[in-house]
Amino acid sequence: MAWIYGPKTFAAFAILFGGLWLIRRLSSGFDHFLQARRVDEGLRPFFTSLADTGMKIALILMVASTIGIATTSFIAIFSAIAFSVGLALQGSLGNFASGVLILLFRPFKVGDYLSVADKAGKVTEIQIFSTILTTATGKKIIIPNGKITEAPIEKIAEHSEVQAEITLLLQANSSLEKVQLAVQEAVTRCPHALPGRNIDIKVAGITRDDMKTSMAVWTLGQHYEDTLNHFYEALRDSFATAGIELAKERRKDVV
Repeated sequence: MAWIYGPKTFAAFAILFGGLWLIRRLSSGFDHFLQARRVDEGLRPFFTSLADTGMKIALILMVASTIGIATTSFIAIFSAIAFSVGLALQGSLGNFASGVLILLFRPFKVGDYLSVADKAGKVTEIQIFSTILTTATGKKIIIPNGKITEAPIEKIAEHSEVQAEITLLLQANSSLEKVQLAVQEAVTRCPHALPGRNIDIKVAGITRDDMKTSMAVWTLGQHYEDTLNHFYEALRDSFATAGIELAKERRKDVV
């Protein structure tokens, strides 16, 4: 038995210790490679650990095969376990895969204003399974990453110029000249409005009873919510001073 299994055992131990040394070197090199490629700090340890674990599993199978242990049954067991776990956690794995894609391709970053379906807020944290938004009132909205990658999202980046737009239904007989003057006066009272930018005022539709009017002021992405709130307040006061009234009933058909 010593003559038969001795050389195999010696070779198995040599492969084991040599393989562990090589895996440590490869894992360290892979980690430096990810750092050089500026992979997200939340993903880099995961990828390094995944590569390290995969190489160690392959090493164990190689050592078992060298000794003479049949590895077919081990591979079958691992495959069955992986299949069962995948079925049980398919929703979580989908969110995990979406989180990896978000952290890799960075369609948005922390600090951006994000609107997903009917939820909106500033991105405060991007986790591997979910993204956390914070509203202006301090509420936290936790959105699974799978929902973000499946549906259209609206992003307002920090330090980017964006329009804070408001659409109102005014009385059909409202004077457009008065509306323009009132909007211009309201913009002057918005603290985060960008100076020197044109104020957009458009009539998007009109009926017998009301007129759908959109008005927008330019601001920076990080001030979008504050500008929108100030704009609403300033428009209310300006319209009241100018005698401009909102439509009492919401229109149904636009001509």
